[in-house]
Amino acid sequence: MLAMPETTMVDVADYQRRAEAFWQAEVTAQYQIQAGLPVETDLATVYEENADLFAAEVARELIELSRTCVNDNYRSLAAFATMRYLRQASLPYDEVFGEQLGTAVLPWDGDSLPFFATTGLLSIEADPTRRRLLYAGRSELVAGHNRLRQERWQQANAQAGFLGFASYHALCDELHGLHLENLELMAQTFLRETAVPYFRALSHWSQIILGTSQPDAADMFYLLRGSQFDGLFPAEKLRTAVYETTRRLGFSLENTTGLELDLDPREGKALRPFCAFVRVPDEIKLVVNPVGGHQDYKAVFHELGHALHGRHIPAHLPFATRYLGDDSVGEAFAFLFEQFPANPVWLREMLDAADYGPYVEYVRFMRLLFARRCAAKVLYENQLHMGLSDPACFYTAILQEHLGLNISPAYYLLDVDDGFYNAQYFRAWMLAAQIAAQLELQSGKEWLLSPATGAFLQSLWQKGQPAAETISVRIGERRLNPEALIRSFVA
Repeated sequence: MLAMPETTMVDVADYQRRAEAFWQAEVTAQYQIQAGLPVETDLATVYEENADLFAAEVARELIELSRTCVNDNYRSLAAFATMRYLRQASLPYDEVFGEQLGTAVLPWDGDSLPFFATTGLLSIEADPTRRRLLYAGRSELVAGHNRLRQERWQQANAQAGFLGFASYHALCDELHGLHLENLELMAQTFLRETAVPYFRALSHWSQIILGTSQPDAADMFYLLRGSQFDGLFPAEKLRTAVYETTRRLGFSLENTTGLELDLDPREGKALRPFCAFVRVPDEIKLVVNPVGGHQDYKAVFHELGHALHGRHIPAHLPFATRYLGDDSVGEAFAFLFEQFPANPVWLREMLDAADYGPYVEYVRFMRLLFARRCAAKVLYENQLHMGLSDPACFYTAILQEHLGLNISPAYYLLDVDDGFYNAQYFRAWMLAAQIAAQLELQSGKEWLLSPATGAFLQSLWQKGQPAAETISVRIGERRLNPEALIRSFVA
């Protein structure tokens, strides 16, 4: 139970009780929508009935509490109220974006291609000329919404000022505990130290898959699809591999209640995998709409990291500890498990099939690209939210420098998540590498199938989502830093 200062007008215990009820209603509705199930809860009504939880005065008071009473739970509650207050303010813009992009089409092969179908088509289109035409058309549609996106971010900065922060950057840095100035230095170090292996791998895999060592931005969806490896990952072995992996770690999914694996294709089901924490720890939904091949394995194991984490958080902990906290920690466990189906030990034990050497190296390249993209975007978003004069130009330049790709400036705002979530991803990459390094030190190369690993992870999961720095020190590291992540790519 959190001790509440006498001067506060917010009843923290009652606030957490109501916030948990709101969370469960909100996530239930979102889960039903994304899983392609009948929607029983009206999301708009849920927000209307709980609007006072995110009122400006409530957010301000929780922010002040987080400053006067140094406690991770107070900061988590302040972030919870503040980010939803900002979300409510930006909702009219988001509804317009959803409607406009949901109905946007571009002419293609004598027909009209929906905007949201362009990504999938780019990933399977073998003709480079057609990929470029499709990417250009897609980019033009995105560029048409950028004026409204600029207004949205201007409003977010104004709302941050209304709540007493110097900027949106300052708000997220404080409430999410991101240490953005130091994080930028770590991102620069990571980008510098991994540049040689990255550009070597980019040239290698581009030559193999695309027939050129200099890929275009339009080629990346196709390059990263990796369809040539799909035959190595039978759909019928996926669920068995999940159950056997967790058994080796000391968990029995067969006897675990409250964790549902929804791996069946279904009309209306979202293409993007997700894990819904409906009630922690008693109702966790892992949802993947299978597309076939290695991507299904990667998606399921990523979400499994989230699901096992949520399932092992003790039920007696307060709402702020069970549901909120540093998302970098939850994403770190997801990144850790995502590596399993690309690990030689796991592949030998679980699939026992062909030579997986090329696939392991291919995934290593993909992971490096995604990690570098996160690091580069840390540099970009720090500057964006501090008032860049020409953010579109800087966006293109920074990604060109660190990824070697001529990404269209049209995406300079579409490619930005609320709450500096990309920064949390980069922190998660570093923490996941530190955890993996410690586990290998303790249990050797076969750590990912060891009961000792399961026990070790369970001891971390039970803490909820404390600061990533806290977990880093707890596992034996000096601090959160990119050293283990760098070693994982340059060793």
